[in-house]
Amino acid sequence: MKRLKLILKSSALFVLIAVIALSVISCNKGTEEKDSGKITVTVEVIGKDGSSKEHVIKTDKTNLADALREAGIVEGEDGDYGFFITAVDGVTADFAVDKSYWAISKGGEYLMTGASATEIKDGDHFELTYTISDFEE
Repeated sequence: MKRLKLILKSSALFVLIAVIALSVISCNKGTEEKDSGKITVTVEVIGKDGSSKEHVIKTDKTNLADALREAGIVEGEDGDYGFFITAVDGVTADFAVDKSYWAISKGGEYLMTGASATEIKDGDHFELTYTISDFEE
């Protein structure tokens, strides 16, 4: 009888631990948080199909390019004009192929600066939008 009670108590404890673990995991889904720091910015990625995904970045970096790279959200190249974003969340935009590029906006307004020259402040909201240019050569 003591052995049966011990097995039941152990089973109940195991089930309780499993439920708590699943609750913690499910609470962390949705908005992703990257890194830790003094500044918190939100970056909304708007994909080729119009889908949207938000990243919450906590960083000590002072410009958008460095924060995005630190969080692992973007890929790109450093050039004469700063960091050029070529891929976001693993999706590449290639102007030479289909006139696509990643546009940067803040609060819905397109920026006149690149990611390297864009200073970030706590609470900022940026958008990275997969864009196909209608520019005719």
